[in-house]
Amino acid sequence: MRRIDTHFWSPAHRDELSENDLWRIVDNVREGNLFRSPRLYFCCDCLERIEDNEVRCRCNLCSKMWHPRCIPSSPNDIYHLFHAYHPLKLLIDGPPVYSKGKCDACQEDLKSYFYHCSICDFSMHVRCSKNHPPPIVETAKCHEHSLTCMVRNDTFTCNACGTHGERCPYVCAPCGVMFHRECINLPHVINMNRHDHRVSHTYSLGFGNWKCMICRKMVDWRYGAYTCSTCPDKYVVHSKCATRGDVWDGVELEGVPEVYVDVSPFNVIEEGITIDHFSHEHLLYKIEDEDDIRDGSMRCEACVRPIFSETHYTCMECDFIIHETCANLPRQKRLWLSTNMFYLKVNNDDRTKSLFRCGACETTSDGFKYETEGPMPVSLDLRCASLISSYCDYECHPHTLFLTTMDKGFCGGCKLLKNHVLRCTESECDFYLCWACATLPKKIKRKGDEHFLFLRHGDEKEATGRYWCEVCETVLDPQKWFYTCHVSGVTFHIQCVVGEFPNAKPGFTYHYQRLLGDTTSLIYGRFYDPNEGEEKIELVPNDRITRPKCASCGSRCLRPLILRLSLVETYNVYCCDVKCSLQFLAETTGLYQNRRRQMYN
Repeated sequence: MRRIDTHFWSPAHRDELSENDLWRIVDNVREGNLFRSPRLYFCCDCLERIEDNEVRCRCNLCSKMWHPRCIPSSPNDIYHLFHAYHPLKLLIDGPPVYSKGKCDACQEDLKSYFYHCSICDFSMHVRCSKNHPPPIVETAKCHEHSLTCMVRNDTFTCNACGTHGERCPYVCAPCGVMFHRECINLPHVINMNRHDHRVSHTYSLGFGNWKCMICRKMVDWRYGAYTCSTCPDKYVVHSKCATRGDVWDGVELEGVPEVYVDVSPFNVIEEGITIDHFSHEHLLYKIEDEDDIRDGSMRCEACVRPIFSETHYTCMECDFIIHETCANLPRQKRLWLSTNMFYLKVNNDDRTKSLFRCGACETTSDGFKYETEGPMPVSLDLRCASLISSYCDYECHPHTLFLTTMDKGFCGGCKLLKNHVLRCTESECDFYLCWACATLPKKIKRKGDEHFLFLRHGDEKEATGRYWCEVCETVLDPQKWFYTCHVSGVTFHIQCVVGEFPNAKPGFTYHYQRLLGDTTSLIYGRFYDPNEGEEKIELVPNDRITRPKCASCGSRCLRPLILRLSLVETYNVYCCDVKCSLQFLAETTGLYQNRRRQMYN
């Protein structure tokens, strides 16, 4: 159902959404997995999606749409409890120049339609004006007494969350406490995706210098916060941080008994020697003798990184091998990428082995993974799952980096804009690091090289063009991270050393959909018949004397792992990476279909 209104719409509808607004809509599409929806409508005021079966208001002069709650029912002035002194006038052409540009009720940006008092510079969204607060709250979760809304513009500090408010607190006069409207029903017991235990709300931490474990800012001990009663060192989180939508799953757990689950990944057969790990059918033996140094040709089954002299477990009956740190990872845990529980899943069966893309570093992997359950699972590789929420490397940066928000940022390692970054919380320090750079190996060995290559964290003082990559023989930007040999001094681009598949093992074969994704044109254009064989793609090491030529871009393949495509009539071609593979398959789809017609004829 669609409603068309004409009596109060602004004639100036030529203004477009800002770049920030467009990015917010893109984020809403990504977070809601709305890519395959046939139609997407977004409100031009709150920027939230308008559901297909929801009433929407459309301007008869343009294509813009709004929720009914985001537009006024009439252009008349209104009176509101939050601003009882003067009437609020409807403005339809954006906030005035002198205005701060934000709604005084929800603190979000103002858009097309809102109510405004020019005397007090008070503004309010239409949707906020329709949500009238109750004068008295009899059964508030935050306090044992009834609370009354005090209609004043005085600033105050909320006793539940410890942050400031600007008007209309809910107060208890006998106790002398004040609360934000949104804080009067804060949950008492919750689970967060940044901590393994439940946390509970308290209204006074007790004297001490407490720091929030999410935003890393100080917590005022005189006001409310969330704490963990299980951890020996007091774990403290701001009330606002703990109940953020990307941290809390929205479930109140007060009165719900806690169920303890055994998350141990193995049973100890002989202390310090033998274990029975859930991922393998045979017993595993611990190897920690420093004389047993491997050359890196063996890869850990879990994280798929080479094993050198690290302590590890190995199987005496087959070639299964796993780092000690990977073997100790719990079978389920809470991780920051989703508010749902993550479960450790094995990916070592040759018949069902597949690649996945890590949601944090966006790197392709075929090792073990932490994954949520449901129709749209979220996956994390073990490197990113082990890093959790902090990173400390004083060669990289003098301060510890933390995961504080889910905002984008420019990485100080690769100099690219990334969706998820760790950040420095020190004042006047604006440094970010993406998860792909944070999980790079500190040292690595290329096949055929005698010495290790070490990760170098850029050289801001050197001029661009001083270094050259030994693999691709192009200029290396010294302000970005790169690998270098401490003996010979040679330098390499990171991608030329680790390639596009640093977390994947060579030798495995996949149907192209598992590697390249659900590309509609390829799924329907290259339909295969299992009785006649199927097209496959194999990850192979680029270790031939002569590097193969890419079938798509025509250049010599340079990365350590490349793709070999086994196509119709069993002829093989090589491609540099996924991008070249997609391009080649798209260009040859017509030829593929012609050959299939000849086979049937």
